[in-house]
Order: sequence, then structure tokens, then C-alpha cells
Amino acid sequence: MAIVSCPAGMGKRGRTLDALLAALQSLLLEPGAGAFSIGDVCERAGVAQGTFYNYADSIDELVEALAALLSVSLAALGGSAPSAKADPIAAFVFKTRQTLGISVHAPEYGRLIFDSGLPVDRLLAHLRKDLEADIRLGVAAGVFKTSNPALSASMIAGCMLGVGLDLHRKVLPRSAIGAATAEMLVMLGVARSLVQRATAIRIRFEAPPALPLRWLALISSESASP
Repeated sequence: MAIVSCPAGMGKRGRTLDALLAALQSLLLEPGAGAFSIGDVCERAGVAQGTFYNYADSIDELVEALAALLSVSLAALGGSAPSAKADPIAAFVFKTRQTLGISVHAPEYGRLIFDSGLPVDRLLAHLRKDLEADIRLGVAAGVFKTSNPALSASMIAGCMLGVGLDLHRKVLPRSAIGAATAEMLVMLGVARSLVQRATAIRIRFEAPPALPLRWLALISSESASP
């Protein structure tokens, strides 16, 4: 069956999906969380078990729906990013620091992304798509130098994932975010003199919404935005 990713409107169906997704997040984030059943999710969500199948056929499908919600929620944080068309380097620095900063400033997100078993490839796909679009704008502006923007986007998305994991595991200190951002710009052919100036600018981290994530809260916040 097709997974219901985003409820249409603000009615009962949307509220029930959000209840299931919130229950799933709660279970995934429990210390030492192991296997749990559809019944466990429904009990925590306060819905009848038969209701679950109106939204997904299995726990795995509900996990996929949660990955989609997480991906959209994190992407929404880029609303205040500089325009990649106007300034590709500034946009890259902002988005990269924001993405890596989640592991440091929002550790519960790090647990959800890296420790809970969510399909990270769903998050990577969205990140890779956004990166490729920005890289192509940078190439057109003569700022980035790559003959294969798609490959460069895949490589940098992989770097972000690896650095994000090491930040979450505290293998790397938070001070590594600036250095990692600089090295990724170098990978895109930006001169180190420009990299040094761009990464020296202080950027305020935009905190993601509090967990558990809910579609209706996301829709409401987008509707309230000017």
C-alpha cells in the first residue's frame, strides 16, 4: 500500500497519523530500545490496533513515513539561508553548518538519525538533491568547479553524514564543523583564500522543532510564515 506521508488538511486522519508517528518516535528514543510491535505503537498512541493499517502495513512502513517527516522538517530550516543563486558559497556554508550543527546542538535528533534505525538513505536523498541544485548554480556562476555536479553532491552528502555521525559520537569536537565546511568547499574547487573568509563568518544555529515531530505542527508553522 502507499504510505501516507503527509495528511491532507487538519482533520482526524492527520491527528491520528501524528499520534502514531509521535508514539513511534517515543519508542525509538527509549534507551536500549529493541524490537517493538504494532500493538506497542498503537497502545502508546492511544488508538485501536486495526486503525494502524489505514496508514501502513508494517512498522517498517511507518518508519519510512517518519523518515519523510524528518527530512521535510529539517529541510524547512533552510528558509533563512542565503540564496544559492545570489551567493553560492554563503548558501553552502549556512546549510552545511546547520546540517552538521544538529548533531551538536540537538542531540536528540542525533539519536533519532543515527541510533534509532531510521533509513538514513531517505535523508541523504533529500540532502543530495538540494546539494546538487546549489552546486549547479555555483558552477553556472563560476564559483564551484566540478564537471559532475551529481557526483560532487553525492560525495559531499556522504561527507556530511560521516562528519555528523562523528560529531554525534563525540569522535570530533564541535569546533570541527568549521574545518569540515572549509574542506568541502575546497572539494568544490573554491580557493582557500575565499574559503577562509567565508567560513570565518559567524552563523546562528536554527534549532529544529522539538521532538516528537508532527505533520500538523509543521503545516501550521508553514502557514503562519509570512
